[in-house]
Amino acid sequence: MKNRPLAVMCLVFLVIRCLVFWAGAKWEFPPEVLRMDGEKICVSGRIFKREQREKGPTWYLRAGDRAYIIYSSEWSDYRIGNTIIVTGTFHLFERASNPGTFDSRSYYQNQNIYGMIFSESIKVTDNTIQYGKEWIASLRERWKKELLDRMGDEGAVLSGILLGDKSALDPEVKELYQKNGIAHLLAVSGLHVSFIGLLIYRTMRKAGVPFSGSAALGILVLLPYAVMTGFSVSARRAVYMYFIRMGAEVTGRVYDLLTSLVVSAAVIVGTAPLSVFDPGFLLSFGAIFAIWGGEELRIRLEELKDKERKKEKTPGIKRKKTIRQKLLWAAYPGLCIQLLTFPVLLSSYYEFPLYSVLVNIWVIPMMSVVMGAGLLGSICCLVLPPLADVILWISKAVLMFYEWNCRIMLKLPLARIVTGKPDTIQILLYLFLLMLVYLLFRKGKEKSGMSALIFALTLLLGPWSQHYGELKVTMIDVGQGDGILIRMPGGLDCLVDGGSTSEEMLAKYTLEPFLESKRIRMLDYVLISHGDTDHISGIQEMLERQEVGVGIRTLVLPEQHLWDEGLENLARTAKRAGTKVRTMKAGEAIRDRAGTELSCLGPSEEYGGEPGNEASMILKLSSGKFSMLFTGDLEGAGEEDFLQGESGSGTYTVLKVPHHGSDGAATEAFLEQNNARYALISAGKDNPYGHPGEKLLKRLETCGIQTFCTKEDGAITLLVKGETMTIRKFLE
Repeated sequence: MKNRPLAVMCLVFLVIRCLVFWAGAKWEFPPEVLRMDGEKICVSGRIFKREQREKGPTWYLRAGDRAYIIYSSEWSDYRIGNTIIVTGTFHLFERASNPGTFDSRSYYQNQNIYGMIFSESIKVTDNTIQYGKEWIASLRERWKKELLDRMGDEGAVLSGILLGDKSALDPEVKELYQKNGIAHLLAVSGLHVSFIGLLIYRTMRKAGVPFSGSAALGILVLLPYAVMTGFSVSARRAVYMYFIRMGAEVTGRVYDLLTSLVVSAAVIVGTAPLSVFDPGFLLSFGAIFAIWGGEELRIRLEELKDKERKKEKTPGIKRKKTIRQKLLWAAYPGLCIQLLTFPVLLSSYYEFPLYSVLVNIWVIPMMSVVMGAGLLGSICCLVLPPLADVILWISKAVLMFYEWNCRIMLKLPLARIVTGKPDTIQILLYLFLLMLVYLLFRKGKEKSGMSALIFALTLLLGPWSQHYGELKVTMIDVGQGDGILIRMPGGLDCLVDGGSTSEEMLAKYTLEPFLESKRIRMLDYVLISHGDTDHISGIQEMLERQEVGVGIRTLVLPEQHLWDEGLENLARTAKRAGTKVRTMKAGEAIRDRAGTELSCLGPSEEYGGEPGNEASMILKLSSGKFSMLFTGDLEGAGEEDFLQGESGSGTYTVLKVPHHGSDGAATEAFLEQNNARYALISAGKDNPYGHPGEKLLKRLETCGIQTFCTKEDGAITLLVKGETMTIRKFLE
């Protein structure tokens, strides 16, 4: 760094800027904004961005130092630059209420967007139009329509690649790319922006245009394009680095990648300090830094080999590289990027595709074909429409190959390695060891460097956060439904129920991210209390997506005479997915090697009621002096049957309150016979049933039972070590 004074200055600025920001940072919105949630408000501001979606138009409104997203069900011709008054219902974005799930509020807070307004009326007070931005937005919409009309499903993929618009993209295809480690292709990243900028510059130079003219034309095309695609952090980074590179070309200076990278980071963080929390920022800058470091190391290794050849007095002899060596060097840049960005990827996705480096060897070079044909075909849509279909078909064919390749790779053994979310100390130690690896290789100590690298990867990817030796029970916040994870000391992972009537795609967006963040790739047992949607919807979804989600070894259902249509469908889905299906009746139990037991207490064999809430399977979890009663939606005749049986009375550490805390659940008789110190309730925020009911809460309070509810507390975790139990609320 001694020969890079500008880079040093920017690095110092970055450190100071981050320290000053964190010292005075406010991590939550002002109280008056929090109080507005769910209220009808009136806001005046200027439209700075608009999008067209299937459900209706969306506008981005800036009002002073705040921004809002405006949703409308009516198509209206408001333009960028218009000043409008919006009246509607304001909602904050949802916070993550479970470990591992996406935090919408933090994501939009990083962009200074305070919330969303579902408009009831919009009035234009100033017809001023920002014609440049409006033209760019219109171009983006027309371009997207052409791609979709001419290419179908692959047009939606190309729209994501070229325009940064993934609204029409099939969620299954998007997930395929992510699970194979090539999701970066679907975002308009520095790769895309750099490709377009350098393509224009080099084409102009070959045509004889001077340096300054070529650079200026590249900038004139590149900047509007980056704005059109959303001007993401990675796109901004690429634009700034392109400016610096063109400045070096025009002035005859040597372009230094590291200086350019640090200057770009300083500009972005200086104007938007919250960017440092954006995974896109960390991945984009981390990838370029890895490429720079990898190239520096490659040059150093070549120098060391030249010295060895001189010592052996064979300086002119160079051995031809074998196919293995050529493949290794082809994978080398991707490997460098993978190693440095591992902590960010694992902290965001909790898994890594084992074959991603291999896949990227042929996928990234083919992107020049996809983008080149896509851009040329798009231009032909304007000047020579018949030729456009032929050229766009080239992009379509490559994208079809990508999808086919992704599906094949996922079928290979160990295609997905679920690692869970690494701890901060793991990440810091890994980065320290990675720096040590770099220094060892630079000194020619390749064996020591390789040993250190293996140790670093073991430290980051190893099962150090496993739960063996302790019992963990987590009531997951699934909205209006039930889902409880049990991690036994002996290593068994069990899920009791997993459904919701308020959350769509519960498995994909809630259950699986939570489980994978805890390093769970396969559940040993999933036990279902009864067949209502709010207890099985997520399990049904998990069974249908085991290849890309979390697997289930054994599905445990109540006795077959208690099955309704929901349980019958669930059993059929499980069998098609290759999951073992078994039933469980009173007196049977699941035990782990540490002596923890999950036993069935009901319904009794004498119970003759109908399937449904009253026939809920009742479970008891026992580990040492700890015990917990699981009750499903138990009520009415089912509760009477349980209380009259041999297991109908007991003292428990924790009670899972039946039926989401409805007033008819956990009657006085039930609580008299089943004492507990703590009660857990699973209920959705703003649910239409008023759960938990006031009468139920009063009964629990009268019995001296301390109550926790997912509606306020988010996920609730019980950690049992020996005779000590700790209760942790995710939303403190």
